[in-house]
Amino acid sequence: MTFQQPAVLTVYSGNRGAETFGGGLTMETDTKRLSVAIRGAGQVAYEHCRAIQNNPHLGLVGVCSRNVGTARKLRDQFDPGAKVYEHYEEMLDDPGVDIVSLCMPNYLHAREAIQAFEAAKHLILEKPVAINSEELHALRTAARRAQTRSVVSFVLRWHPMVKNLRALLEKNAIGDIYYTGADYWHGIKKTFSSYGWIRFKEYAGGAMITGGCHAADIARYLTGKEVDEVFAYRCKKRADFDYETTLVASVKFRDGTIGKLSASLDGLHFPYQFNIDLLGTEGAIRDNRVYSKNLFPEQTDFVTLPCVTPNSGAVAHHPFQQEIDNLVENILYGKPVLSDVLDACHSQEIALAIEESASTGEPVKIKGT
Repeated sequence: MTFQQPAVLTVYSGNRGAETFGGGLTMETDTKRLSVAIRGAGQVAYEHCRAIQNNPHLGLVGVCSRNVGTARKLRDQFDPGAKVYEHYEEMLDDPGVDIVSLCMPNYLHAREAIQAFEAAKHLILEKPVAINSEELHALRTAARRAQTRSVVSFVLRWHPMVKNLRALLEKNAIGDIYYTGADYWHGIKKTFSSYGWIRFKEYAGGAMITGGCHAADIARYLTGKEVDEVFAYRCKKRADFDYETTLVASVKFRDGTIGKLSASLDGLHFPYQFNIDLLGTEGAIRDNRVYSKNLFPEQTDFVTLPCVTPNSGAVAHHPFQQEIDNLVENILYGKPVLSDVLDACHSQEIALAIEESASTGEPVKIKGT
């Protein structure tokens, strides 16, 4: 995983001003405070605010939304003393803001993330990190130049089931993985908080871009493999979206193994599903079901792990707390973050390639640059 490690780190400690720490990072861990400003005032922003409120090292200092009224409502619920900024640039110019939490619609993610990096702010960025290749290239360039830290909301990386699967894979539970599958199936209903804009390609990017990027990311995260090429197909079974809402792709990894990634926003009459399938030389994993001849040599059927599964699209169920805590640990103590912007760009490039392949009917190589 690509990880930026600035040579010098500035941490703000309430009203005491800035203290600078070099590579060793020795500090009084119980007193350090980082100031966070939220960009956006939708459902995800509320969840970010709850996570900020629950972290002893964080304080909410400001909110900025395109609607000042919704910004004030969010501010008043979590910290009436925080500022409300009318303009994003005003928030970025505030030296009292250490971290920007970016919770805007998809089409603003890359643009406003680049602005945050250029303003020398740490960044909490919602996925997708970009909705087209031009945005992705510009964001990568800005992230490579940045001397600040970032985390991206590929929230499955912090999910309890995924933690269990990683632990099993580290013990070589299923041997060498030769097939990797992941599916994001989320029938977007009219009651969904983002329904007003997620139906339009210019704002959302596409089904694989807005949701299927989770499938691409978990395939990389669980296996450690990078994708070489994709070949995709698409269809659509709803009239209220202006883009194709179901895609499936055959995937070839750089090590010669294969897999399948899919995304569907069409399924209005069955529950949200996120499927993970891993086939290995010594066993298999299907979501929270495990068959491992290495760990259980006399096993006769799949063992079900007693843990929460990621089969909910409700943002209140997402592990934002663990994600944001991870960024704080990264800033204060140098602990690696599970998904920073540069790493997230690799996952997003796969999603973009799948959309391109489905559109052109041709295989698409992953450049990874």
